[in-house]
Amino acid sequence: MADLEARLRAVEDRLAIIDLVSRYGPAVDSLDGQSLAELWAEDGAYAFDSVTLEGQEVAQLVDLPGHRAYVEAGCGHILTSPRVEIDGDSAVAVNHSMLVLRSGESWRVERLSANRWELERGHGGWRVRRRTNALLDGSRGVPRLFDRR
Repeated sequence: MADLEARLRAVEDRLAIIDLVSRYGPAVDSLDGQSLAELWAEDGAYAFDSVTLEGQEVAQLVDLPGHRAYVEAGCGHILTSPRVEIDGDSAVAVNHSMLVLRSGESWRVERLSANRWELERGHGGWRVRRRTNALLDGSRGVPRLFDRR
């Protein structure tokens, strides 16, 4: 019975992490800073481009002028299903993300990024400890975000 319980917990953890990652796009596309902040640990961080938002600053992402311009133009943050590795109360998930931007009567990929989500399980469930997002622009080191642990 203990083996079955352990396997069930592993499946539940994996699904919770996949769900957490999948909630990012709808939160930022609907300018819902509250829902976005709920994905992060209180002292979590989000690093992208040359910016690092920490703690409750993550909610302010939806208010950045560049982000507002994307939403007003018509955009969608599309994330692939992550590869998830769990180790007790910590986990790492890696995936691709695309920012699809309206261009006339069609849409084009504006950004294609590698993502590394470092997560922790707390009293409220799984939360992001740190997310690192880097453009897949040929820069050395960026593919390392996909490394296992």
